[in-house]
Formats: sequence, C-alpha cells, structure tokens
Amino acid sequence: MMWLYIPLFIAGLVCLVKGSDFVTTHASAIAKASGISPLVVGMTIVAVSTSLPELAVSLISVFFRTSDIATGTIIGSNIANICLIVGLSALLYPVKTKSSFIKEGFFTLLFTLLIVVFLLDGMIYTEGIVILAGFFVYMYYLISEKRKAETMKRTASGKGRTKKIIKHIFFSVAGGFVVVVGAEVVIHSTINIADVMGVSEMLIALIAIAVGTSLPELAVSFTAAWKKMGGISLGNILGSNIFNIAILAMVSLFSSVPVKPFTIFVNLPIMLISTALLMLFIRTGWEISRTEGGILIMIYLLFLISQFI
Repeated sequence: MMWLYIPLFIAGLVCLVKGSDFVTTHASAIAKASGISPLVVGMTIVAVSTSLPELAVSLISVFFRTSDIATGTIIGSNIANICLIVGLSALLYPVKTKSSFIKEGFFTLLFTLLIVVFLLDGMIYTEGIVILAGFFVYMYYLISEKRKAETMKRTASGKGRTKKIIKHIFFSVAGGFVVVVGAEVVIHSTINIADVMGVSEMLIALIAIAVGTSLPELAVSFTAAWKKMGGISLGNILGSNIFNIAILAMVSLFSSVPVKPFTIFVNLPIMLISTALLMLFIRTGWEISRTEGGILIMIYLLFLISQFI
C-alpha cells in the first residue's frame, strides 16, 4: 500500500501549504481593511499564518495519540527554519540585520531555552500554561511597541470596507478548512508509511513533515531575501519559531509531551545551538553573510545525518 500512502502524504502537504497561503493572504487583507498597521500585520499575522501547518499537524496528532509527530514536527520545523531557510536565504543574498533584531532574537532564544528545559523530563500542562502566558505577553508587547511607532490609517469607506472584510473572512475560513484537511491526510499517511517502512513516526515528522510545513516560511523568506528585504525574511522566521513553541505548549494542554533520550541529547541541543548561532550571526557585521548561511546549511546536513546513525 506504499504506492497509495506516499501520494496521499504529498497531497496533504500541498493542502497544508496552499491552505496556509490562502489564510495568510486574506488574513493580511482583513487586517489592512480594518486599518491595522502593515508592520504589525507582518510581525504577527504573517508569522502566525505561516505556522498554521505546524499548528494543524500538532493539534490533530494529539487526537490520534501520536505526540511524537507533534514534537518531531515542531523541533524539526524550528531547526529547518533557522538552518535551512535562513541559510539558503543568506546564500541567495546576504541578509541585512539591525540592532532591533537582537531584541527579537533574544526572545526567540529565551522561548527556545524554556521549551528545552521543560522537555527534558516531558512537558506537562502546567509548563505549557507558563509558555503560553509568556507568548501572549510577548505578542501584546510586540503589538503595543509597533503601535507607538505606526499611525493607524483607514482609507476605505465604512460600507466598502465591511464588504471586503466579510469576503476575506470567508476565504480565510475556507483556507483554514483546507489546512485542517491537509493535516489529517498527513497524519494518517505518516502513521501508515512509518508502519510499512518500519521507522519511527518521529523520524518522518522531524524531516519530511517539518520541511513540508516550513514551505510557507521558505517562500516568504526567499522572496524577501530576493527583494533585499532582510527584515521581513528574518522577522518571519523569528516570529514563526516562537509561535511553533507556543503550539507545542498548546499540545501539552491536551496530552503530556514525552521525549526520547535521542531527542534530549541530539535534537534539542541542535535546536538551541542553531538559535544561539543565529543571534550571533545577526550581530556580526549586521548581516548574515553567505559564509554564515553556509555554516547553517552544514548544521542542517549534520542534523539530517544524525537521524539515520
């Protein structure tokens, strides 16, 4: 039955990526039509929307009692976001940074350190609540800070704006439905592929699902790097990684999140080290150079190799 599961797995990933792209596009349009600052939209809605595939896969995996898929997807996705996506973006064109990214990078490192500590003995719901509380405080801080620097603009008429908002809400919900369907297909096919191949669900989640669900971040960051918009490229990754950690905290509200020794001694340290390295690279010359991008790619290759040794 492998011939059936693999096409289903690919179809599920396509639904995840296309659905999240639909949600991102129309959620941004809702915010703009409502008069919300584009900068706030970029730092919050875009980052959150590009993490919708991880959210759908992780939460649905809970109901199938396969927490390994949720853990593998989040850890693998965060490593892929930094090492693969930032690395490839920097190889394409050096990513310009500035001092404000140090602060955002610090919060990403802080959340990463927190999730690593909590996962060492398996995360339970009380620890998940701590992370979620910190996440909402951070989001409030981020939005309030941007509002100080941005002036809200409302250019459309009230009636016309309302019609636009209703239309975008409809399409955004439709996109969300596609994401959920895609997540269910991915979970079902992953379980069956793992069973047929005799490999762990964690391995498939760490590599195949993680890279697949990171495609929205890859598309946004690559486009931003190509247009020399380093702020969007890097901001999207930092925001997405924080939201991914919040997703794993949500999972812990429904089920404890156990981790295997290999995850503790290999995958979690790689996630933490890559996040710390990203902070360092942000500061060196205020750009992430092609050499530094190459280092991140090498770390990702070593991560992949470690999964098969």
